[in-house]
Amino acid sequence: MTDAGKTAVTFSTYGQRLIGTKAGSSLIAPGGNFAAGDTIVVFGFYHDGNGTTDASWAAETAAGTNAPDFMYDQDVIMQESGSWSYSPVKYWPNEYGSDASSRHIDKLSFWGYYPEHAIRKGLTLYAAGTTTAYSNTSSGLPKVAFSQQADPANMIDLMFAVPMKDLYKNQEHPVEADTWQYGAVSNGQVQLTFKHALALVEFELSEGTGAVINNLDLSNIKQSGVLEDPSVLPFAWSGQSGNITFHEENVNISTHTLVSMLVVPQVLEASSQDAQKSEAVFTLNYDITFESSDPTHPDPIVYKGDSFSVNLWKDTGVEATTYGVKAWEAGKHYIYRVSAGLDRIEFEEIVAEDWTTFTPEITVED
Repeated sequence: MTDAGKTAVTFSTYGQRLIGTKAGSSLIAPGGNFAAGDTIVVFGFYHDGNGTTDASWAAETAAGTNAPDFMYDQDVIMQESGSWSYSPVKYWPNEYGSDASSRHIDKLSFWGYYPEHAIRKGLTLYAAGTTTAYSNTSSGLPKVAFSQQADPANMIDLMFAVPMKDLYKNQEHPVEADTWQYGAVSNGQVQLTFKHALALVEFELSEGTGAVINNLDLSNIKQSGVLEDPSVLPFAWSGQSGNITFHEENVNISTHTLVSMLVVPQVLEASSQDAQKSEAVFTLNYDITFESSDPTHPDPIVYKGDSFSVNLWKDTGVEATTYGVKAWEAGKHYIYRVSAGLDRIEFEEIVAEDWTTFTPEITVED
C-alpha cells in the first residue's frame, strides 16, 4: 500500500499452534491460527542514519537512545481477510532512488507481545534494569514482570515477538547491491515471530482408569516472575514468587484431561532454602470401584475417599523421587498421565515436549 509514493509498514505473524484444552480456546493463544479480531501489541524503534554513520539497534542501545518512538503500544488487529491493520498508518523511511532523503540508511526495529489484554491480566513493563514504568522514551526492550491468573480458566498464553532489528525498506534497492549487513523486508511487510513465554502443564487420567475423582488440588505453584530481557531465548525467568493453589471438586474426566495450566517457568525442587523453587504438590481424592468375586455378594465394591498426594519433585538427599522433570521451562508442554489404583495413584508417564510449530497460510518467516 502506498500514499504519495510512500510504502506503508505492514505486518504478518508467525506463532505456535493451538492446543485444545479443557479450559477452551481462550487458554492457549492460537498462534499461526489467529482469528479475526485478535490483537497483538507492537513497539517500533526508529534508527536515524542522517549522521556520519549508519544507525543501528546496537549503536543506539549502547548510547541509551534506542526508544520505541516510531510505534509505542500499538494495537495491530487481524482482519477477516487474514491481514493485519493498525491506525494511524506509519511509513518506511525513503533512502533509495532520486528522491532519497539521506545518503545514509535509516532503519526500523520491532518487538511486541500477545495478547493485547495481557497488560490488564498481570503483565507489567519496566524500563530495562529498573522499576520505572516503560515509556516511549525508554531505551531498548522493556523488563517484563508477569503474574498469572490463579484460575486456569482465566490464564493467558503470554507470547513475545522475536525482535526484528535493523530493517530497511528494500524498494529500488537491489539485494545483490547490498553492502549493509542488515535485515530486509518484503514489500514493506514486517514478519513477526511469536514465542510462548510460559509453560503448558496438563494432568491427564489414563485410559481405562476406573476411578471417580472427587477433588483435585494443586498447590505451591509459583504465580509470578520477571524477564530481565525478553529478547533472550529461551526465556530466562527469575524472581519467581507467590503461589497458585487450585482446587476443583467433582472433576469431569470425560475427556481424561483433569486440568490444564499455563504457568511461569519455575524449578520444581522441594527446598526450604530457596523461595523461588515451587515445591509443587499434586493431590487427588477419589473413589475406586471394582467387581466382587463373591457370587453371594455380587454388588460392586466401592472404596470411597481414597487420597493421594505427591511432590512433583522431591529429593530426599539419598535417592531422588522424580515425577518427570525438575523444572518447567518456557515454551514446553508437560503432560502428566495419572493412573488410579486401589492403594495409590501413580504417574505412569510424563511427557515433556516443545509446543508444535505450525506454518500458517499467511506469508511468514521464522
